[in-house]
This record gives sequence, structure tokens and C-alpha cells, in this order.
Amino acid sequence: MNSKSIRSYLSDLPVVCGNSGFGGNANTRRCEPFAANLKLAVFALPCLLTACNLVPDFQQPVAEVPDQWREETEAKPNSQIQPDWWSTFGSDQLNRLVQEALSYNNDLAAAGQRIEQARAQAKIAGADLWPAVGLDGDYAGTHNEGGETRVKSGRFSVSYEVDLWGANRARRDAGEARLLGEVYARDALQLVVMADVAQAYFDLLAIKERKRIAEDFLRNVDDVLDIVDARFRAGAVSAVDLAQQQTERATARANLDLLIQQQALAENTLAILLGHPPASVEPGNERFADIVMPSIQPQQPAALLQRRPDVRQVEMQLKAANADVGIALAAFYPKLQLNLDTVLANPQPAGVALAMAANLAQPLFQGGRLEGGLADAKARNAELVEIYQQTLLTAFKEVEDAVAIRSNSRRRLQALRLAVEKAREAFQISQEQYRVGAIDYQTLLNTQRSLLSAENSEVQARLDVLVALVQLYKALGGGWSPEV
Repeated sequence: MNSKSIRSYLSDLPVVCGNSGFGGNANTRRCEPFAANLKLAVFALPCLLTACNLVPDFQQPVAEVPDQWREETEAKPNSQIQPDWWSTFGSDQLNRLVQEALSYNNDLAAAGQRIEQARAQAKIAGADLWPAVGLDGDYAGTHNEGGETRVKSGRFSVSYEVDLWGANRARRDAGEARLLGEVYARDALQLVVMADVAQAYFDLLAIKERKRIAEDFLRNVDDVLDIVDARFRAGAVSAVDLAQQQTERATARANLDLLIQQQALAENTLAILLGHPPASVEPGNERFADIVMPSIQPQQPAALLQRRPDVRQVEMQLKAANADVGIALAAFYPKLQLNLDTVLANPQPAGVALAMAANLAQPLFQGGRLEGGLADAKARNAELVEIYQQTLLTAFKEVEDAVAIRSNSRRRLQALRLAVEKAREAFQISQEQYRVGAIDYQTLLNTQRSLLSAENSEVQARLDVLVALVQLYKALGGGWSPEV
């Protein structure tokens, strides 16, 4: 809309005037207070002009979503994961640790401050939709023979930029979208922190279990060493057998010391996740075998589009980028700035029209600045489309990986439980047979090592199942929804 059409529109506005005999002149026209004209000219015109909007319609990126999971063919569309998913492991200690992390984790606290920053920026972005009101004044004093002369002046100003092409609304919408994006980013980080706490706690319990196995193994090695030493004194075995068993004991002691070190490091890691100084976590008395392995039924793949906060975060970034394209487009078109003090100087419709025309600015040559801004906004939008696609593909992969690890680790755990049972039985038998000289030392040593290996492998398989369950909860969104 150009200045000519603005004048044409304003010239049709009704003028509230009446005749008066003021000063004895019956033909003198006295206009009523200009509030009615000002209301029509200043407020009705922006309402008419704001119908223009150059912001492209937002279109959800088309994503290739699989019909079902490869490993899970019984996915139920109505299956729901509870937001407190960690409680399904049946651990009171884990429940307490997760709640502490949600309250004191420093990364989560920082994410909360980023939300406040985005909220403030959204408020700033929407400010141009409202008139700007200002008040300024001057004071001057002079001295002369007649005394002091004081001069005071003040001015009340109101300005408003008419949102001709929707740029101001686009800034507001972009600010709101970025605010939601930061909220979803905090939610995604919160899900990561909960999963990291659960995994760190399970790692700690697994290390404590391996330490218990190492302590038992060290006692078994000492028992065998006593047998070997007795047989060596009796001349039944050579010094080589004795030296080899002493080597086994030293190695077992070193492995136990390493596990003690790993436990300290795991406790420190857990303390940092909780927002506490290192070495401030109480390990507790919970055993690794007491952790429950819940059954998780994944939802259909399409549910991830709404259940993953990181996917929704990129979607909000896309909406903001789409609004930025509209802002860049609007920069090519005229801007209309209304100033109340100019209108007050001539409140008649013609005067208002002239004031508006005088404040109508059309960019002519910017040295490529406008073209560059538009190209940058479009490229950013195209980049986020690819990021959205990649985020969704990664989400699908995380679910598939977690399900595959869970399924195979469970089968491996079942096999290793049997292996531990048989290895323990074999060691007990070989220990008795070696005592009476029925087998050689090497056979005893092999059964001793097999037992240790089988027990450690069982712990690792159990840890793999628990970590896979945690990762599956996280990959499925952990019961998150935008309404929560």
C-alpha cells in the first residue's frame, strides 16, 4: 500500500465538526476534539493494513516413518510409558537419586536459565506490536537584573510502527517458538540426566558385584594356594605349581584393587550428576541382583514425532526459521511509522495522511544486504529441515539399537547363568580332586579361571540388559508429552 492509497483512505474518514457563532463569525467552523478522528486514523488504519502477511505457511517436514519396529512386532498403539519410568526397576535408592538429580543437577539449572533468557527475548520480540510511549523534558534558568527567569518544557511522544507485512508478528511468533524450543531442550536434557543417573547407578552396582566376585575369587585362590603349598611341602608338586599359584594370588589382589578404584570413580561420576561434590554419595546396601528388569512395550514408530522432546525442539526451531523468512521478505517493502506528536500538530485527516506519507520509508538500495538476509534465512530453514530428518532417523535408530541389545543380552544372560552354575560345580570338584592328587594343577587352574570369567560375564550381561532398558525408555521419550 503506497502513500497515495493512504491519502485516499483517510480522505474518506468522517470529520466531526459543527458551526459556531464564536467571535461573531457565523461561518467559522469549530472542530470538535480530534479524538474521534485520531482514533479512526491511527487505530483503524493499522487494523486494516495488518491484513498483509508475507510469512510463508509452515509445513511439517515429510518424514519416512517405519510401520513397525524390526525387533518388536507386538507394539501396541495405546501402550504408555509412565513419566517416572525409573521406578519400574524397583529400587528405592534409584528413586531417591533421580529426584536429587532433578532438583540439583547444574546442567538442568543452566537449562532453566536459558528458558528465562528465551522468555525475555520473546517479550522483546513482541514489543514492536505495541506503541512506544516516551516522555522527555527540559529546564533552563537565566539571571538578569529583573531576577531569575525559568523556562520549562516537556513533550509526550507516542510512536507506532504499522505491521504492514507481518514482520512484527513474525518476530513475536519466532520468539515464542524459540521459547518453546528451549523448554523442549530442557526436557530433552532432563531425560538424558535421568537416564545417565540410572545408568551410572547400575554401573556402580555392577562394579560392587564384580568386587564381591573378586573378593570371593581371592579367597578361593588363597584356599588353593594352601593346598598347593601343602602338596609342595610333601613333595607331591614342583615349585613351578607353587609359584604359578602365588602369581594367581598377586593378580587377583591387583584386580581387586582396580575394582576398588573403579568404584570410587563411579561414585564420583554419580555425585556430579546429582549436583554434589565428589565422594559425597552413599553407596547403600542394595545388591545388583535385586534390581528388577521391567518389560517395556514400545509404541508405534509414528508416536516418536510427539513423544521425543528433541524432535519437538527442532520442530520449534523450524517454525522460528520459517518466521525469519517472512521477516527477511518484509524488509524489501515499505515501513510505516506513526508519530502521535506529528498527528497532534494537524489532527485533520489530510494532515494525518501527510504525516503518514512522510513516515513511509521504502528501501531502495542496500548493497545486497536485504538479498543476503533473505538467502541466509532460507538456507537456515533448509538446514533445519535436514536436521529434523536426521534427528528423527537417529531417534528410530536409538529405539532399534536398545531393543536389539536388550533382546540379545537377555538371551546371553540366561546362557551365562547356566555357565556360572556349571563353572562353580566344576571348580568345587576339581578342588577336591586336586587335593587327593586325582588331577594336575593346570586343570584346577583352568576351572578356577573359568569360574571367574563366567561370573564376570554374567554381571556384564545383566548390566547390558539394564542399560539397554534405560536407553529404550530414553529413546521412547520416557513418557514425555508436551502437556507435561
